[in-house]
Amino acid sequence: MNILKASEFLDAVCPCRLLPKDCFLNLVNIPLMSRVTSRRPLVSVIIPTYNSQQTISECIESLMEQEYDNIEVIVVDGGSSDRTLDICRRYNTSIIKSELGMAASRVRGAKEAKGDFLFHVDSDMELSPHLIDECVDLTKDFEALIIPEINVGDSYWAECTDIGKAISRRKKTGHLRFLKSDLYESVGGHNPHLLYKEDLELHELVFRTGATIGHTHNVIFHNIGDPSLFDILSQKISYFKSLSAYQDNSRVAQIRSKNDETSPLILIQELARRPAYAPGYILITLLSALLSQVFGKYYSLFG
Repeated sequence: MNILKASEFLDAVCPCRLLPKDCFLNLVNIPLMSRVTSRRPLVSVIIPTYNSQQTISECIESLMEQEYDNIEVIVVDGGSSDRTLDICRRYNTSIIKSELGMAASRVRGAKEAKGDFLFHVDSDMELSPHLIDECVDLTKDFEALIIPEINVGDSYWAECTDIGKAISRRKKTGHLRFLKSDLYESVGGHNPHLLYKEDLELHELVFRTGATIGHTHNVIFHNIGDPSLFDILSQKISYFKSLSAYQDNSRVAQIRSKNDETSPLILIQELARRPAYAPGYILITLLSALLSQVFGKYYSLFG
């Protein structure tokens, strides 16, 4: 951040020297933006990490480059054995060491947060430069916000998965990530007992309070690496295996906020925009539906 020298400040504010210099002495060598941000709400960004050395630098850099600058970054590390923590120490971040899972790490970070707003970010995400500024501005009308995501990666299959994200962007659906701190606390935060779907459950709990939920125009870029088809399906299998644990530990019996219906027109338009990746997206969707049926049948028979 640039430091404003006294002479430069006087040239900018009173070039004709009509005002006495003494009245500006208390401003010497104080960052100009610090006098502005004191009137802007603090946003606490919480990032759970675990062996995230490949992506965490870009994630934090995108926070440092935000137009909105009254931000605190809280990293909750789940026991990384790589260079994750060394990278985080290069930046102005608060680091909490733990052995917690993703959801529990979010809760721990929220307890340490001092901000009026919480922003839950994954370590493999990058924020567009004006995102937090838009979020704070939208809180004049909304208590929580869904942030649209764009999947980016280095493989054919990574590009295929973004067709699903594009459909969600068109429908303005997803799970909230940005919300008022007191609202997060009032619903009990993330469920530390869940390994998957903790974001879905939080969204449902906020939805049930009647809180207003909005949607930003600025986006998050989600770096999913270079997954193969096998990697994507393995992740979905892990997800389906967690369904029984979710039913046992979730605080909500039924999800009312989720909208899975997609207009055929939106689907056709998004497939037409990326014809090379449409077959891959269709294959992922069909195999995922098959896996869902298999695991659903298994749990209905064996619990």
